[in-house]
Amino acid sequence: MSLLKPLAQTTKAPAASTDSEFRQRAEAQFAEALKMQADSRLEEGSASGDVLPASDQQRTLDRLVVAYGERLKLLDQIDTLKKTGVVDFNKQSLIAEFSGAPPYAVARVDLLRDEFDVMNDRLVSLQAQLRTLEVQKARFLEAQRRYSEAYRLADDRLARAAGSPNAEIERRAQKLAGLRVKLADCELSNAALSEEAVREEVKLLSANIAEVQQVVTRAISGQALSKEALDKEKSRLNAHLSSITVEIDRVIAANVKRTNERERLAKAATKSPLSQVEARRLQFLDTQIETDRIYSITLGWLQNLIENASAAWSSRYAGLANPTGPAREEAIELFRRLHGELENRSQTVEEEQRGARTAIRQQELRLESVLLDVEVTAHEAAILELIKKRAQAYQRVGLAASKFDRALQRWLNDFGAGEQSQAKQPAWSVQLTSLKRLARQVWEFELFAVDELTMVDGKTVSVSYGVTVGKSVGVLLLFALGYFVFSLFVRWLQRFMVRRFAVDEQLAIVIRRWLMTLLMVGLIIFTLNLARIPLTVFAFMGGALAIGIGFGTQTIIKNFISGIIILFERKIRVGDIVTLNGISGHVTAVDMRASTVRGFDGVEALVPNSAFLENQVVNWTYSNTRVRREVKVGIAYGSSVRQALEIIEGCAEDHGQVLKNPQPEVYFEDFGDSALMLTLVFWVEMIPGFNSRRVDSDLRFAIEKRLGEAGIAIPFPQRDLRLELTKPVRVELTSQGAI
Repeated sequence: MSLLKPLAQTTKAPAASTDSEFRQRAEAQFAEALKMQADSRLEEGSASGDVLPASDQQRTLDRLVVAYGERLKLLDQIDTLKKTGVVDFNKQSLIAEFSGAPPYAVARVDLLRDEFDVMNDRLVSLQAQLRTLEVQKARFLEAQRRYSEAYRLADDRLARAAGSPNAEIERRAQKLAGLRVKLADCELSNAALSEEAVREEVKLLSANIAEVQQVVTRAISGQALSKEALDKEKSRLNAHLSSITVEIDRVIAANVKRTNERERLAKAATKSPLSQVEARRLQFLDTQIETDRIYSITLGWLQNLIENASAAWSSRYAGLANPTGPAREEAIELFRRLHGELENRSQTVEEEQRGARTAIRQQELRLESVLLDVEVTAHEAAILELIKKRAQAYQRVGLAASKFDRALQRWLNDFGAGEQSQAKQPAWSVQLTSLKRLARQVWEFELFAVDELTMVDGKTVSVSYGVTVGKSVGVLLLFALGYFVFSLFVRWLQRFMVRRFAVDEQLAIVIRRWLMTLLMVGLIIFTLNLARIPLTVFAFMGGALAIGIGFGTQTIIKNFISGIIILFERKIRVGDIVTLNGISGHVTAVDMRASTVRGFDGVEALVPNSAFLENQVVNWTYSNTRVRREVKVGIAYGSSVRQALEIIEGCAEDHGQVLKNPQPEVYFEDFGDSALMLTLVFWVEMIPGFNSRRVDSDLRFAIEKRLGEAGIAIPFPQRDLRLELTKPVRVELTSQGAI
């Protein structure tokens, strides 16, 4: 058996511990101790055995009598174990019940396994007792050494005090030290006898366990669950469930009365101070209401436990009836899931039990500190009982969960999916199962829980939602799938708008981006609701963090809102030619945060959307796409201005991209320093792909060519210098030349 662990070697009791001589000596020591106890009480002036001991000597004698009496009991126990071999389990009846041919009823098999588990638990307890006895023997041995040394010192002091006034005092001290040595010897001997008794019981119990193990193995392999047995078990569970439902109704009804009384006292307290009796009653009601709440919660846990047990019994029946079908695998999955839920529930119950025990200790200390006031003492004692009732409620759930969890582990082992069954499987299969279990634990690991408040019948009810790793991963996968589908949809919609409704390509891109943003917001809300993750999960940021994020993202939010305004006002559209902060070019995109302006030099500038609303913007194509352009030309003085004007007009009219309406015109602009200035004014259509600088260049080429053919010169800048020689010019010769 796996429970039979090696036991530490310890000092055994004397070999004669079962002999009549040793027993006679023990009986004589016990009788002598009784006589000394009676004499000591007479010496101290009291013949009653009911009074408390008045001296160290009397206390030591009382302990010595108890120790000698314990020795006699241990001797009787060892003799019984060695002679009869009787333990607390009826082995023969269990073996006889399953000696026939299978099948065996699962109810009887479960009872057999319960008895077998009790035997194993007893064996584990005995092994723990052996370890404890080892520690006790070491402690008693140290006490024996210390008391023996004290006895020798007391004997020496008595010898030196012979004939002196202190002789009687030293005699009493020497007698007390001797009694303590006897007590230490007896306690050490009792520890050795206890160890011998425990080892004897371990030997007998191990033999019984080995024999019953064979019966359990045969019974498990031949167990069968009939439909009648299943119906009987489910009827029992339903009856239990009904009783718990009635109990819940009774608690709720009592709680309603207490709540009404509590509200009445609370209203009275707002009008005038309560008396001490009323204040204590209000405190008691608060404690009672909280106890009722906890009691209702634990009853609800029991309800859920019974419902799960009923489902597990049905799965067990299906799995036993179809050993190779899918029902067996479904049963295994259900058992494992319920086992995991029970582990989580057991942790919660254990934590609540620790809290209840702490509250009980605190209330007990408060009760001890209360003065001798009957009413206050009764009040605190009543509160203590209510707190103990909470601990009992948690203990009730813990015991039921532990019992059900043990049954689930048994059933998993029966279906070859438990820990005991895995021990017989190949190493790779065990590792694979462990990896699956680990993956399931990681998948079901709760990252955090969120409490959401909701109103039910005018009352605030708190609903707790747990966010697990699996739920988070599912949300991410669902979001990724939705993002992929929506991306395909909006791209198709973009192409459809351009092809079917002749929407501008850049405008279609902007519509696609904004539509995708709205779809993503809706997708996030949908996936969170589908996974039952409340939006309040993001409230953990807190006020300070939210303010910090608000200040940090105010520019982003401002640009986002500005983009929405630009999109709906359509003052700035994709394809417009704008000038902003020295940047001129085509608007190629209006996004959520910034717009893109492609300059005439091909360089793209990202302009924040808010800049279009806060600064002056020149939109060259706001109302129409026609733009006026100018080309300045200078001709030499003395040239025919009228002929030059006609030549320049002809060049503009001959260009294909110069609009005929309005007609191009040439103005005699100014008399320049070096030339007569003429200005050609013409209009062009700013369509996509149009380059106005190319038109200007083409016109300049044509004008230069035709003016040259007509003999009209285009002068370069000239300066006239006049030198007035009213005085002689001084000329000097130097080594470097004349100046």
